[in-house]
Amino acid sequence: MKIKSWIEAARLRTLPLSVSGIIVGCGLAFADGGFNGPLFGLLLATTVLLQILGNFANDLGDYQHGTDNADRVGPQRTLQGGGLTVSAMKRGIAVAAALSFVVGLLMLWVSFGFGTGFWVFVGIGIAAIVAAMRYTMGRNPFGYRGLGDLMVLVFFGFATVAGSYFIVAHQITVESVLLSLVIGFMSVGVLNVNNLRDSEGDRQSGKMTVVVKFGTRFGQVYHLVLCLSAIVLVAASLLIWHSAVCLLWVVVPVALLLAHGIRVFRAADVKTLDPELKKLSLTTLLMSVLYAAAVLF
Repeated sequence: MKIKSWIEAARLRTLPLSVSGIIVGCGLAFADGGFNGPLFGLLLATTVLLQILGNFANDLGDYQHGTDNADRVGPQRTLQGGGLTVSAMKRGIAVAAALSFVVGLLMLWVSFGFGTGFWVFVGIGIAAIVAAMRYTMGRNPFGYRGLGDLMVLVFFGFATVAGSYFIVAHQITVESVLLSLVIGFMSVGVLNVNNLRDSEGDRQSGKMTVVVKFGTRFGQVYHLVLCLSAIVLVAASLLIWHSAVCLLWVVVPVALLLAHGIRVFRAADVKTLDPELKKLSLTTLLMSVLYAAAVLF
């Protein structure tokens, strides 16, 4: 029973987001002749652990702020349903933070040794751990001030794509930055679906998301803009740095993303959007895999 509760708290359906950025970043590095198998594995492990940490902290933070209550529309959270105690979740957060830090140190040592890059990224890693925990935990957390979208763009977009590319290739490119926006916008879209679905409960509990601040219709338009922006940028990236033929690789995820954006935009009742969260998460993963394949083959 406890194992099932921990799995539920880890929110497996959101994990493709962190994996997606690493696949794209390392795929670009591989295409540039800089792929490193063990480093790829360590990057994946570090990023997944950080996301699990964030999910644990989100469960605890929303529970403590009263956001996860009987009126919540989405899936019942672990603490809300009594699957875990608050003290157990705090221990889980501590373990996830420690594991992500240790695995991250190993990953940085494999990439940089103990050079300047190691210490710079140690600082970035600590900031990522703090940000994951401060998203909904503590006083005045990021997610309750309308900063969740920016945090997701930075950490699921730039940190995973451009960050992993730099860690593997020890350089940065315009393409890796542009792809950071693609994966970042799609990841923000997952958060936005969540915020649309939970907007009423968030408003009542004082969680000032973008949707709560500007309204449901704005959130739906904003979502379509995120999807269209990702489509335009992924097409532009392939055309600029590769070839028009490469566009064929991403036809399916682009079509899925467009259809998803239109469904969210047209939804008469945002409370019914929960299935779209998983669909967009998996579409993001598919986009990353096929983009990497396009640039490699």
